[in-house]
Amino acid sequence: MDAFFVMSGFLITGILMDTKSRPDYFRSYYLRRSLRIFPLYYAVLVIAVVLMKVARGGAEYASFVHDWGSPLWFFVYLGNVRTAYMAMWPPLFAFVVLWSLQIEEQFYLLFPLAVRYLGVEQLVKLLWCLVFLSPLFRVAFYLHNPNNLVIQNVLLPCRMEGLSLGALMAIRFRRGPWEIPKLKLTLVTAGLLLAACAGSMLSRPPKPDLAYLSTFNRLAGYSLSSWGCACLVLWLIVFRGARFTHVLRSAPVGYFATISYGIYLLHPLVMRIVRPWEAKTMLLHADTVSRFFIVTALTLIAASVSWFCFEGPIAQLKDRLMPKRIPDTLPYLAKEEAVPSAPPLEALPVADEAY
Repeated sequence: MDAFFVMSGFLITGILMDTKSRPDYFRSYYLRRSLRIFPLYYAVLVIAVVLMKVARGGAEYASFVHDWGSPLWFFVYLGNVRTAYMAMWPPLFAFVVLWSLQIEEQFYLLFPLAVRYLGVEQLVKLLWCLVFLSPLFRVAFYLHNPNNLVIQNVLLPCRMEGLSLGALMAIRFRRGPWEIPKLKLTLVTAGLLLAACAGSMLSRPPKPDLAYLSTFNRLAGYSLSSWGCACLVLWLIVFRGARFTHVLRSAPVGYFATISYGIYLLHPLVMRIVRPWEAKTMLLHADTVSRFFIVTALTLIAASVSWFCFEGPIAQLKDRLMPKRIPDTLPYLAKEEAVPSAPPLEALPVADEAY
């Protein structure tokens, strides 16, 4: 998820920087983001609520509200705030995975204001402040209530490092040639990621998939991971034309990227749908390899149907309502020799489609 935050900060900041002089800056940005993000998000929310209201005569929905609170928190993108306040995840897994989208949407809502009204130097200073404030917020929340095991994981102030580092990279690429020593970058990236993984494993979490509960990760782990993932994204940019990164430019990977939003949102619903069959067939018994492949296949099918029949047609409205314009802020990026250590970032319009 830290890599996702870095990429999100990088791509969204690029889009904002390239269009900040447009008179329709806010309208274009918010409209395009809404058409890409809202339809499937709210469709999944409605489906999840309906499933709870139908299950056991509405008892599941009543239990959800009694134990955690109203699902309406997610409809206004504040489910992560409620999760932090309650110090517990929502009872339904379909809502649990939405914490990252709450952080993303809060970032999408606020950051365009900073890009529009701050100069580049002021914006860079703000972003560096956020990078170093984020771990301080985590420590402060830990000192206030060390028993709240989720607050450092789900709140925007505690997860600003990745978003800010990605934004800083996007700005740096737009300020002129950037000489990046490839060997040094490779070693630093590997070192940071290995340190993050080793620290997480040695922090003795109750289960591998609950590593975020360890004190190490809640305080220092997210910093190591965010810096490591920022270096990884930068490494991928530097080596984007290399042979060993060719697979990342292949058609199958591109297709998975296209439907990745649907995969993320729909996989909890698929898991819920197959749950009643777990006791009826050996293929779907919990923690079996066959169940993994069946759920994965059904999720890919659901995400593909969603893209071609629902998300894609709506996303096409973006260019009809708000046509793209070729940015005039990156003249040197059109020339490969302008950034000797990395090929040009001519794929920025594709990034806009993905986000």
